[in-house]
Amino acid sequence: MGASAEGMVLVAVPLAYVPQVARLLADLDARQWVEPVPRRRAALRAGHPTPAAQWGVEDLRRLSQGGRATYRTVTVVLAAEPDRLFTVPDLAQATGRPRKKIVGAMAGLTRLLKAYYDYAGRGLPFVRVAGRPEAPRELCYTMDRTRSERWREARQLPPSLPPPAPSI
Repeated sequence: MGASAEGMVLVAVPLAYVPQVARLLADLDARQWVEPVPRRRAALRAGHPTPAAQWGVEDLRRLSQGGRATYRTVTVVLAAEPDRLFTVPDLAQATGRPRKKIVGAMAGLTRLLKAYYDYAGRGLPFVRVAGRPEAPRELCYTMDRTRSERWREARQLPPSLPPPAPSI
């Protein structure tokens, strides 16, 4: 951030507000720059997801064959019920994995996408939105019907490839 260590003060923030406070601080810090900071991700937060066409079946197949079993299992749950908003506790219950595993898997998936895919251009291969009426401060994950069909097609492995071994 732009402030020096002497100009800092510790402030207690409820854990649920940490992402919003971080965004606020980043926005305030960005205002100090001469050129405007690109706001491409603002559309994603506002509920305008990256078009499903940007994640083709082959890309999803490649993604579904690597990495950890937890995010692969999450995508199976999301694809099974398109357009349903799942909170992290919903996903934990549906997958039988602890909440911490789901959170860790999502963070790991983001790191993987940033390292090996065009994350800035494509975003996540499903949609992350802020809340639903009964859980307005909790992030939700969902998949539209087009993405769901592509994920289901991608999960049908060619006969020459064995299914990936589950890992946690």
